[in-house]
Amino acid sequence: MMILGGRSLQLVYALLILLHMQTSVGFDSTTGDYEIRCIESERQALLAFKQSLVDEYGTLSTWGSEEEKKECCKWEGVQCSNTTRHVTVLELSLLRGGSLSNQLANLTSLQHLSLGYNNFNSVKNLEWLSCLSYLQFLDMSGIDLSRVTNSLQQAINKLPSLTHLVLRSTNLTASTFQSSLKFNNSPVSLIPENLGHITNLEFLDLSYNQFEGGIPKSFGNLCKLTHLVLSNNKLDGMLPEIMGNISGCLQVSLGSLILDGNKIKGPFPDMIKNFSSLVELTLSNNQLSGTLPKSIGLLSKLGSLNISSNSFNGVITEAYFLTLSKLRFLDMSFNPLNINFSRDWIPPFQLNYLGLQSCKLGPKFPSWLKTQRELSILDISRNEISDSIPEWFWNLTSTAFQIDLSSNQIHGVLPNLSTTKFPDSFSLGIDLSKNRLEGLFPVFPTNVTYINLSENRFSGSISSLCTINAEILQFVDVSSNQLSGELPDCMARWTSLVILNLANNHLLGKIPSFIGSLSLLGSLGLQNNSLSGEIPWSLGNCSALQFLDLSYNSFSGIIPTWIGERLSSLAFLLLRSNNFSGDIPLQLCWLTNIILLDLSNNNLYGSIPRCIQNLTALAQKESSTRYYLFNNSNIVGTAWYSGTYADKASVMWKGMERDYGNGNLKNLRIVDLSGNKLTGEIPVQISVLLELVQLNLSRNQLTGRIPSDIGQMRQLESLDLSQNQLSGHLPGSMSQLNFLSTLNLSYNNFSGRIPLSTQIQSFNASAFVGNPSLCGLPLTPTCAGDEKPKSKPTDSGGKDNQEDRSEFWKSFTLGMELGAAIGFVGVLAVKLDHPWKHLCFLLFNNVRVRLSNLKDCLYLLVAAVGFVVREHVSRWGRKLKLFEPSVSS
Repeated sequence: MMILGGRSLQLVYALLILLHMQTSVGFDSTTGDYEIRCIESERQALLAFKQSLVDEYGTLSTWGSEEEKKECCKWEGVQCSNTTRHVTVLELSLLRGGSLSNQLANLTSLQHLSLGYNNFNSVKNLEWLSCLSYLQFLDMSGIDLSRVTNSLQQAINKLPSLTHLVLRSTNLTASTFQSSLKFNNSPVSLIPENLGHITNLEFLDLSYNQFEGGIPKSFGNLCKLTHLVLSNNKLDGMLPEIMGNISGCLQVSLGSLILDGNKIKGPFPDMIKNFSSLVELTLSNNQLSGTLPKSIGLLSKLGSLNISSNSFNGVITEAYFLTLSKLRFLDMSFNPLNINFSRDWIPPFQLNYLGLQSCKLGPKFPSWLKTQRELSILDISRNEISDSIPEWFWNLTSTAFQIDLSSNQIHGVLPNLSTTKFPDSFSLGIDLSKNRLEGLFPVFPTNVTYINLSENRFSGSISSLCTINAEILQFVDVSSNQLSGELPDCMARWTSLVILNLANNHLLGKIPSFIGSLSLLGSLGLQNNSLSGEIPWSLGNCSALQFLDLSYNSFSGIIPTWIGERLSSLAFLLLRSNNFSGDIPLQLCWLTNIILLDLSNNNLYGSIPRCIQNLTALAQKESSTRYYLFNNSNIVGTAWYSGTYADKASVMWKGMERDYGNGNLKNLRIVDLSGNKLTGEIPVQISVLLELVQLNLSRNQLTGRIPSDIGQMRQLESLDLSQNQLSGHLPGSMSQLNFLSTLNLSYNNFSGRIPLSTQIQSFNASAFVGNPSLCGLPLTPTCAGDEKPKSKPTDSGGKDNQEDRSEFWKSFTLGMELGAAIGFVGVLAVKLDHPWKHLCFLLFNNVRVRLSNLKDCLYLLVAAVGFVVREHVSRWGRKLKLFEPSVSS
């Protein structure tokens, strides 16, 4: 029986269409022509339906009223019965738009209708579906049915022959079926009970909608249902309850239960043993926990089991698989499971797919794999294996085209893989990264598409890559090894290459000019090698580049202007720690997708371009930046990646060098121009980069003031302007930088008072040292002129004046204590990473904004508040004779 799920569902639909095609058209072998002719009324209905569609790609070009197009049974997507001449199949998926016409109601003999993933601009009524009384298969996936109130349910109830209902990604809620409930006046989108009354259903797909709760008890009446697909909704019930509602005859008939991508909780119920017909069980990407029941091993028909990305725990032994001889797909990845099979165990199954990522399989290499001769995809990464790869393992590769052993502690030397038998009909992907493999760089099979050997101990030249079929190689990551030599000339033929990462090795020489032939290259990492020379002009031909890292080499010359002119897709440009000289080219301002620009530690001079405001991805929260295009669809051997390849880079972050990868890099927004010889003022336009998280202009020769509007860069977490020649007052708007956690303004010529804010006063004095004319906390407690001259006491009331002064200074002390307490809480809010941190920011920011224009008398103002408090306490104390006011000078 076919195993369904994901893309395999589409295969089922296609097979059903083919079955219809075999019986719908008759062919006369003597005349060489079709025996049937379509019915004129149905042909006119189809032409009228075409008029309502937008067919941008000419899918319906065979449809027409011309004589040569008169036979509608030959039209694209149309099939007819060879006995009745009626149209029985209409397959019109993936058109581009238009409206959904009711003209199809005239096709009264229609048995199969597939309109999935058409961009119909409006669907107002589906009552016409009820005219299709012979309809067995209905697919309206990808069509927005949210405005259809009850016509869909009414029509479905009048389709007695309906067996297959596919409504994926239709924005359905229970209100569509008039069974919406309310909780606290909010609609609850439960799966409608009414669907349980369509007793002829064999296949029901409601995935990618907004349904909540669990499976209705009425589904127990669907005695013919074999496939139930509810993936990627918002189901949040307990798994034992959900399984309990699949009762009676459905429990026996159900062959596929697909519930992945929901919020289902609870343990795995032992009652699973009652689902005797179950062929596929998919529960991945939920919130399930606890241990697995051994009764799973009683599902003798089970061919596919996917429980990945949950929180199941415990020890998995061979007892779980005693009768699972038909198992072909097994994925238990991303669960803290301990896989403990005896070394001499011979499994009863032959797997095509095995995924055990992030389970515990080690420390020994699993010897039971020796029996698996039909593996196509193997992922045993992050399995705590600290062993060498046995020789017999390479005998299993005759069927495997994706192998992932990464993130273990596997050691030893690889054999000559070019002599190892791999399947010829597939492109091969090998991931052995993050292990302890050593020896010379291995020789690979000619059909390898994906190679990841990063973070190992391989040495020697990478010239052995020249044996690979250059036309299919798409991904090479051999970073963080001990490789040496120059880049081989054969790279010029890697015209399909998308990812090339050679970082953190000992490579020498120049970037060859043939690099420009890699026109599909999206990511190039050459950082931390010993490469030299200028950046070749031909690299500008790689217009698809999004990531370019040449940091920590000995490149020289100017930064080419064509980087901004021809590499418009760049999101990451890192040229740190080289020997580049000259001005920062104005053309870099054309990089509107850039989110990380690092030109630090070079010999650049001149001014910072004022056009820096054009870096729109740093200025706008909602930008058009596309960070990664390197997904499974265009890199064949990356099925174990969750959609994308994550670039890796070493970044100076808040004063410390850190390595970023695994997708975290895309969250940074950085401009780093430090360690150069830049002169002139900081352009005021830099304040437009509202999404900037880190700005580092330190160790240059910049002059002038800090832009007065710098406070509008509210996302700034790190600001370093140290070791320049900047001057003037610190702008008051700096007190608005609520998320600032790293600040360095040291060794400039700033003067005046440090702005008051909870954030700024939390930094150490070292952030402001080297500015002799700067004053205020945390550098100095006061500034010149803070002391007020004493007034001469009058003859009358001298004692009262002394008492008033005494009360005033007592109140001043109280006010200072209150201020210190407020400041302490503010500092605590800055330092602690707590959910109410931002609330504290807003609270103290409001207070600070009201005082910012009176900062010269802040302490006196706080003292005045304290004075009022003390005055009331003193007054009541006198009345109650609790104390007498003291007199002090």
